[in-house]
Amino acid sequence: MTLFNSRHRVRLLLASITALGLLGLQACTLVSKPTKAVTPLDEAAMMGTRVASTAPQLSGQQQQSAELMYLLLVAEVAAQRGELPSSVQAYLKAARISDDPKIAERATRVASFARDYKSAMLAAERWAELLPDNLDVQHSLVILYLRNKLQDKAIDAVDQVLKLTAKSKIQGFGHLVALLNNEGDKEAVLALMERVVSNYHNNPHAHFAYARLAFQSKRYDIARQQVDQALKLKSDYDAAWSLQARTQMMQGQTDGALKTMRTLVDRKPKSSTHRASYARLLAVAKRYDEALKQFKLVLKATPENADIIYAIALLNLEQRKFKAAKKYFKSLLDKRKHVFESYYYLGGIAEELKQTDAAIKWYKQVQHGQNKIDAGIRVAQLLAKQNKLDEARSHLHSMHARDPNLAVRLYVVEIDILSKANDYNKAMDVANRGLAEYPDDADLLYARSLLAEKVNRLDMAEADLKKILEKDPKNVHALNALGYTLADRTDRLQEAYGYISQALALEPEEPAILDSMGWVLYRMGRAREATEYLRRALKIMPDDEIAAHLGEVLWVSGLKEEANEVWNKALKEYPDSDHLKNILKRFNP
Repeated sequence: MTLFNSRHRVRLLLASITALGLLGLQACTLVSKPTKAVTPLDEAAMMGTRVASTAPQLSGQQQQSAELMYLLLVAEVAAQRGELPSSVQAYLKAARISDDPKIAERATRVASFARDYKSAMLAAERWAELLPDNLDVQHSLVILYLRNKLQDKAIDAVDQVLKLTAKSKIQGFGHLVALLNNEGDKEAVLALMERVVSNYHNNPHAHFAYARLAFQSKRYDIARQQVDQALKLKSDYDAAWSLQARTQMMQGQTDGALKTMRTLVDRKPKSSTHRASYARLLAVAKRYDEALKQFKLVLKATPENADIIYAIALLNLEQRKFKAAKKYFKSLLDKRKHVFESYYYLGGIAEELKQTDAAIKWYKQVQHGQNKIDAGIRVAQLLAKQNKLDEARSHLHSMHARDPNLAVRLYVVEIDILSKANDYNKAMDVANRGLAEYPDDADLLYARSLLAEKVNRLDMAEADLKKILEKDPKNVHALNALGYTLADRTDRLQEAYGYISQALALEPEEPAILDSMGWVLYRMGRAREATEYLRRALKIMPDDEIAAHLGEVLWVSGLKEEANEVWNKALKEYPDSDHLKNILKRFNP
């Protein structure tokens, strides 16, 4: 074969590279290193030796084609060997001498993958020279100019995107939102949108796009300002009214948000979209009965809407209406929608109803989705509750074998299971084994500290918690645990108070920390102050240990009747609580 048709062969080579998905980018770690260092340039040269040695004298155009093929070979060899900088430079050179936009596109994508955004931008600019009206090109330029902090050029690329999607300005600006929404530098995106809005200040869709991006970036002040401006320009802009309601909700203006959304629903009573949005806001506001009413109206209008059925199921579950929740989740299974979520929540319902075998059966069916790991852990925990410790541990070990990245989490679960079974020696063996593998892991150190406290190894508990705090002085869990341990098990009360105070400053409404503060104050002889903290803790989170503490403080303060009320109420909710049983033996035998 001569080099006369090398242009055709370049296209074939590029097509094969594209079809392989740039194999080197995915499999570069699998390519073994040669015993003697060989550069991609050398390797490509060796691949071309036979052709070069037999080729006739080439014309200028033929020489350029040969160079192009050579550069593509270099680029591919470098990529396969994981040498991305070399691949990027070869592709960039190839893009400059070729009129084929596919090469410029490939150069852009390889450079972006390598996070060489300057080279990616140069490649994209060449791509744009060859295909100026291509939307993918302009998309790439917007993002790459942003990443290279070239706002003026990014604005020009945005204008091109809007022109290319100008059949509808809504579509154009919606397209822009989709493009920018996942960009990491949110401040750069918002700065760009501020410039865009200044160029399109009379366009409500521009202000709405800016508002949407600001909302996604949790800049609710900007979102509210821009959505208000959109509504001034277009008072019947339903999507903007809906975004205004969501923004008000995020700003803590619950009543205003619900009023805004209710007005929209009243104006468009047949809109299932608006009514569903209103129902979701009611749910966020914890007005569950009203939310259910609105969701059921939507379901009546759209009886096959699986997302609405799912929302209704979750609301019933939130209200502990297990029979109704179960019905809706099973309906989803019949429709083959939200399948693995439904299995997971049906497992949770069975667990709440003390139907342990059924719960395990449901959980085991969660084979995919975000709840898969949690479901697997719940299976192990339920098996342990049935005193099937060996089976529970085997289940955890099988999960570890399938996904070694779960190691730390599964170690912690196994420690907890063994600890609850009072098998402290095995629990400590697991903790030590985990820490031998991950010596500085905060979760494992924390788990072992709790275990050490139970076996009266306060020295180990304190050392593990302090090791966490050495690396993370604001670790609120370690601060609270160390403070509570010192308050409960030693006379170092002032030191305990210091740790708990730090934790409380970081999480002022965390009930566990409020409980710790109440307990240390009680141990310091400040019962009146202790009572205030313990009441707040119990109000936020009804809990047997907090109730035991509050009852004790009330009892020693002379409020024995109230103490009994607190204990008895807690016993109805937690009849098997060791904390409550022990406290009643001490004070009310």
